[in-house]
Amino acid sequence: MKPTASIKLAKGREKKIKGFYPWVQKEEVRRPEGGKHVCLADLYSDDGDWLAIGTYNRVSRFPFRVLSLEREDIDETFFRERIRQAIDHRKGSIEDTNSQRIIFSEADRLPGLIVDQFGDHLVVQVRTAGMDMLRHLWLPALIEETGAESIMEKSEMAGRREEGLEPISQVLHGEPPAKIEVIESGFKMTALVETGLKTGFYLDQRNARRELARRVKPGDKVLDCFCYTGGFGIYAAKAGAEAVGVDIHPVALEEARATAERNDVKVDFVEANAFEYLAEGAGAKGPFDWIILDPPAIAKTQDKKNSLKWAIWKLVYAALPLLKPGGRLFVCSCSYQLSQQKLIEACRLAASDRKVRLMLEGITIQDLDHPVSTQFPESLYLKGVWLRRD
Repeated sequence: MKPTASIKLAKGREKKIKGFYPWVQKEEVRRPEGGKHVCLADLYSDDGDWLAIGTYNRVSRFPFRVLSLEREDIDETFFRERIRQAIDHRKGSIEDTNSQRIIFSEADRLPGLIVDQFGDHLVVQVRTAGMDMLRHLWLPALIEETGAESIMEKSEMAGRREEGLEPISQVLHGEPPAKIEVIESGFKMTALVETGLKTGFYLDQRNARRELARRVKPGDKVLDCFCYTGGFGIYAAKAGAEAVGVDIHPVALEEARATAERNDVKVDFVEANAFEYLAEGAGAKGPFDWIILDPPAIAKTQDKKNSLKWAIWKLVYAALPLLKPGGRLFVCSCSYQLSQQKLIEACRLAASDRKVRLMLEGITIQDLDHPVSTQFPESLYLKGVWLRRD
């Protein structure tokens, strides 16, 4: 496909594009010319210098997203090469699992496209109108490069509406199973492709699950809030801990119980709102040696980041009375909008309000199959802080 529109940047805004930042904000677009509502476009500086080729969407907060800083055809060959590069970059970096993220949107220079591989099957998310428009090019390339038995699209995120798209779930290739077995660190887990959240399984917390298993001691009492299909609790139980998992989604808990049984461990799974469960004393199951707080991405935009910071404060504030002296908290944010510094600050404020001292013992981020580009800070979205109650 060839560009059908020309986009000019406001004066002085070309530096970040030359520095590999892949987004242009709405207020940075000086003069769009030609093209349809959604199309391929050439990007120019205010002085008329060609900068990049990318997708253009008139209604998006980020109307232009860079595909390439070189003049090249955006065709099936282009996508085949990008997909191959993404797969090659991961070789040797992800071990002891049959599942990984093989395409991570802008970090793999494929803005708006996420692909998780579970065994021989793929689950795809298409987050932008530009990548949706180009699916006739990237889908055949994806099938060819991966040899996947099936591909399921789970583009159900609310953010698609900002792109002028409806949330959608559909089969793209083959016959996707409703559930796919995920092998990780010797555990048999499940990606809930049909009924689960996101792509069905949280691959990005692989590092943290393994770190918990390394640190927890036999006999420890562990509370895993927002446990989904039970990953943290199951890892802890295998290490000899007495684990409790809490989630509000009954389908996820049903699978969590089945997964615990399949892995020969015992975890007490409770269906409850984690905020309320903590505030009400966790059903008198404490005190705990470990409490894991891994809430969903409450804030996706800058204007809502204070609500996420407040939610973290509320969770930590409610959790601290249930934590033994010397006990540990693992607190996560999966939203770019809450920085690592702000996450620690929310924990600090909650501890100060409880008159408790917290010590920072470590920080984890997403695993290497969710690569982080230093020129695109938004790609570092998952932060986890490991804290000890003094």
